[in-house]
Amino acid sequence: MINAASDTSSEAPLADSLSAADAHNQAMALPTTAVIQQLIDILGATTVATIGGVGETRAVQQWAGGDREPQRPHVLRFALQLALMISSLSSPDLARAWFHGSNPHLNDEAPMLVLRDQPLDVVQVPVMAAVRAFTARHNQSGQNQ
Repeated sequence: MINAASDTSSEAPLADSLSAADAHNQAMALPTTAVIQQLIDILGATTVATIGGVGETRAVQQWAGGDREPQRPHVLRFALQLALMISSLSSPDLARAWFHGSNPHLNDEAPMLVLRDQPLDVVQVPVMAAVRAFTARHNQSGQNQ
């Protein structure tokens, strides 16, 4: 089971993070093709393919072009919400690192694999808690400088 722990990252943010509510509103307001394109822009097509549960980036490009529908659009929309919150701290590089890295809040699993391998209703709350802890830590680091 996934549980919470403290984040130990020391990179200082450039600005306050986008709130969960604002990121949610942005992600929910977009058509699926725009969700996919923003995820590609922030995380890269390979990471989007992993989160979406496909083995090739060609499928991701088809999703972005509207030629094919993703099987798990709700997971991708949630991933965009997370990516927006994290990238608002600094850059897309920070979001990519977070999605790929071992996360102590998620039993040391990489968030992109948690989103790929487990039902969203099981992992949505712990993954959001992990993002909130990460963004709070970065915002706190910025206030202490």
